[in-house]
Amino acid sequence: MTNQDQIQYIQSLLNNFYPQYYAMGVAGDETSSAGVPTEMQAGEIDDEGWVQWKILPPRITMDDVLELEASFKIVLPDLFRAYLMAACHLFDQVQSQKYDQLIFMTDVPSNNPLGPIKGILTGWQSLIGAGYIPFAQWGDGWGPMCFDDQQRTDGDCPIVWMDHELLIPMGPEKCSERIHVTPLAQPLYASSKEFLDDVFRLNGDEA
Repeated sequence: MTNQDQIQYIQSLLNNFYPQYYAMGVAGDETSSAGVPTEMQAGEIDDEGWVQWKILPPRITMDDVLELEASFKIVLPDLFRAYLMAACHLFDQVQSQKYDQLIFMTDVPSNNPLGPIKGILTGWQSLIGAGYIPFAQWGDGWGPMCFDDQQRTDGDCPIVWMDHELLIPMGPEKCSERIHVTPLAQPLYASSKEFLDDVFRLNGDEA
C-alpha cells in the first residue's frame, strides 16, 4: 500500500471503531494542553467537567513525522506513521483483544498531536539504542511496548513489551545495550498491522 492508502486504511479503522468507544474525557481549555481540546469537544461539558470528544482531520504531515524520527534517530513502521497522520483523536486507552489486556495508547490530540509519542520516546529513550522504539504502555502502565527495529521486514516491525520494574534498576546505560534488554522483551504482535487491527477491531468481529 502507498502511504495514502495506509492513511485511508487507518482512518477507516478509527471511524468504524469510534461509535463503540467511550469517547469521554475531562474538558480542557485554551490555556492547557491537558484534557479534551476545545475544538475536539463534541457537546456540552457535564457537571463533573467531562465532555464527549470527536475525531478531527489530521494535523500531522510526513515532514512532521520525518522531523520527529530525525530528532530521535528512529524510523517508525510505515503503518504507524500512517496512524499518526490519519486523524486527531483521543484513543489513549484501548484493549488488546488478543490478550484481553489494557493498553495506554499513543493518542493524537489536536492541540499537541505529536506530544504523546514524543513523551514516551523521551521517557524510554535509552531503549532506542538497543533497537527498540517505544510507542505505548502495556497493561496499567506496566512497561513500554516497543517496535523491535532490528527485526524490521518490509517496513514493519514485531511488537514486544518489557516490565518497567526490571528495566528501571538496570539504568539507562544497560537499557541502551541490546544484549541486556532482549532477554526482557516479551513478544506481543508480529507487526504493527496485526496490533492496530486487533485493538481497533469491532466487538464481535473475528480476528
